[in-house]
Amino acid sequence: MQAYEPDKITIGEILVHYAHTKVKTVSDKQRLLYTLKALSPFWADKKVSEIDVDTCKAYSVQRNCSEWTVRREMGTLNAALKYALSTRKLTYAPIVTLPRKGVAKDRWLTEEEVDLLLGASAPHVQQFIKIAINTGRRKTAITRLRWQPSLDSGWVDMNRGIIHFLGRAEEETKKKRGMVKMPQKLFDEMKTWDQNSSHVISHQGKPVSRIDKAFRAAALRAGLTDVTPHTLKHTAVTWAFMKGMTLELATDYFATSRETLENTYRSYGPEAHKEAASIMDRVLIL
Repeated sequence: MQAYEPDKITIGEILVHYAHTKVKTVSDKQRLLYTLKALSPFWADKKVSEIDVDTCKAYSVQRNCSEWTVRREMGTLNAALKYALSTRKLTYAPIVTLPRKGVAKDRWLTEEEVDLLLGASAPHVQQFIKIAINTGRRKTAITRLRWQPSLDSGWVDMNRGIIHFLGRAEEETKKKRGMVKMPQKLFDEMKTWDQNSSHVISHQGKPVSRIDKAFRAAALRAGLTDVTPHTLKHTAVTWAFMKGMTLELATDYFATSRETLENTYRSYGPEAHKEAASIMDRVLIL
């Protein structure tokens, strides 16, 4: 394969080169394709050499969406450049400047809000919500679940009450999925669900690959604002800490790093700062 200088090849060619390989192996193909579609109007006709701080900022401005979304999209662009460099399609890969991370959303649902959401949801969305609230997994890990053992997709073991979020031949990624022992209430309810389709989350007998549109519609009907499928993960972990789950148990059960749990969720635990507050009670005089 001929290697090109950054000023002699377009970013569109780099994205296509990346997509041809990654679309065959990535777990969420639709998300990758959506990201590439978002990147293309701005970047496709530009030369790789045009990537700099100014063009990266210009992309953020024209996208006019959340910093987290832009970071994800620009991260894909960066990955495509690195892949082109590693496969010798490029002789040099410029630096992609990502927007700042911003502050993570501290939005979680109360039990009353979850009840409202469930009441406003179609049956397949209800099932998605119940699995998400009980396992704290991301939406793709849930929508890919099958009723039977699978090599390339997560599956449910209804004999042992275990959800495997990885296929038997899949390797774990940095966005860990792992497995969980189902809480008894979820296990009992899943036994009543229709298991005739291939996937757990199905609508009219067909797998539901993207839940976002139906979920947004349900949230709107329920009168809930600033709620996304990821809010369910945040809710699950927050509730767990409120009920006294330890960091060690949460790290394993939610397949989430200790650092993320400490930084984002630990303050919700009943023991958070209890010892420090007790010390300050002895120190301060009001």
